[in-house]
Parts: sequence; C-alpha cells; structure tokens
Amino acid sequence: MSAQDLLLPYLIHSQLNTRRFGKNIFHHSRVTSTNDLAHDLAKNGAEEGTLVLAEEQTKGRGRLARSWFSEKNSGIYASLILRPKMKPCYAAVLNLAAAVAASEAVEQVCGLASDIKWPNDLLVNGRKCCGILTEMSTEPEEIRYIIAGIGINVNQHQFPQHLRQQASSLLLEGKQRYSRIELLCRLLESFEQIYQELQSGSRAEVMKRWVCRSSYASGKSVSVDLGGRKIHGVTAGLSETGGLHVRMDDGRVEEVLSGDVVAWR
Repeated sequence: MSAQDLLLPYLIHSQLNTRRFGKNIFHHSRVTSTNDLAHDLAKNGAEEGTLVLAEEQTKGRGRLARSWFSEKNSGIYASLILRPKMKPCYAAVLNLAAAVAASEAVEQVCGLASDIKWPNDLLVNGRKCCGILTEMSTEPEEIRYIIAGIGINVNQHQFPQHLRQQASSLLLEGKQRYSRIELLCRLLESFEQIYQELQSGSRAEVMKRWVCRSSYASGKSVSVDLGGRKIHGVTAGLSETGGLHVRMDDGRVEEVLSGDVVAWR
C-alpha cells in the first residue's frame, strides 16, 4: 500500500475546507480505540475540532458496548473532539447531526443513497455501513467536551461470518473502491456546517434534516429493549432533545433516549 492510500494529515489538509474540524490531526497506524485517545487529548486541553484517526483499531466500539470491526487500511476510524455550548440534555442531537453529515458525504462522494436508523446507524441497501458513538464529560449544566466517534466501512471486501447479514461496506454496495480521504473531508465539512447551525440555535432544523434522511423516523413498528423492560409501538418522530418517540397501542407516547431497537417490522 502506498502513502497515497493512507489517511495522512498532509493529504487530508490538501483537500479539506473547514475552519476548525480536522485542522489538528493525530494519525496512528494501530490503536485500541480512537475514542480512548481522543478522551486523553480532550482531558489535557486539546482544542475543539482535533481529530484522531487510525488505520486499524483492535478494540473499536459502538453503541451499547458492541465491538466495531476495524479492518486495516480499509475504513474510516475517526474521533472528533467537540466543546459545544449547549446543555447536556440536548447533546443527543449531536448524534443526529453526525449521522446527517455521514449520509450527505456518502451521497456526495459515492452516489449511494443511505437510510438512518435511530439514532445514527447508516444503512445502505438495508445493511449497516456506518456507526457513530458519542461520549461526553459533563458538569450538571455544562458540557466539558464530547467525543464523536465515527466508523465507516469504506473498502472492506468481507466481514467476519457473524456480521455478514447486517454489515456491509460502501465498496460492496457500490461495486467500486472509494477515496477514504475524499469521503472524510466531505464528512468533516458537512459536520462542521451542521454543528455551527446547532451552536446558533437551529436544533429543530437539524432534526428536520435527519427526518428527511430516515425512513425510520415515523410509522415503523418497533420493539425497544430498555434494559430492564421492553416496549412495543410505532415510531412517531423525534423529541426536542433528539429522542425517539414511540406510540404505544394505548395511545401513550414514550420518549426513547437510549436503548436497543431490536426489531423493525
């Protein structure tokens, strides 16, 4: 593999048009998790927009403590440090914003239509190609920082047997290889623009963009595992904090802020 195929900072900067996102990049060949490294940097004062990239992760993770398969030199394994001026109760909207940015970037670079499963799984032809994990450090009324971890399966040719039914890559779905650098740059540009909208108070507009890119936002029959109990109902849009509204058979609407949507019918 040549250097031109790696996510090297100087190659990214030659194509990136952002004000802050990705201006400061830490690139690694192999790490346990980019989110772990980003947490360490954030705790030590790294500026907003600092980006951690890896060619391979040995302990990549997704939502609900699931592992993330991180084949070497094939995907985008990135963690972005954010320091938003918003109340912690609205932080979930950043999940939605990151998903919209990823969807827009995949459409722009790959020409592939994607669907967003709440809150931030990106599906192409019904199979997951991108996952997002946000982790934060907060005070009661203030966010110290948020780590937005983004994993995109770009040029993987195959997956472990237990993942093949639900996971895929952009290469497998689009039948061609794609530039990881171009995709990453478009993602960062889109995310920065949406993030600025959130910072200016346009939370509702960002959520509208998410709804426009998700067939799961309303009218889908679901079962949601909330840990201690399960609920069943039909999706009925988003709450003002980015949660998923589920309408039960008796007409009650419950706001889901976390949990595992285990069935979509």
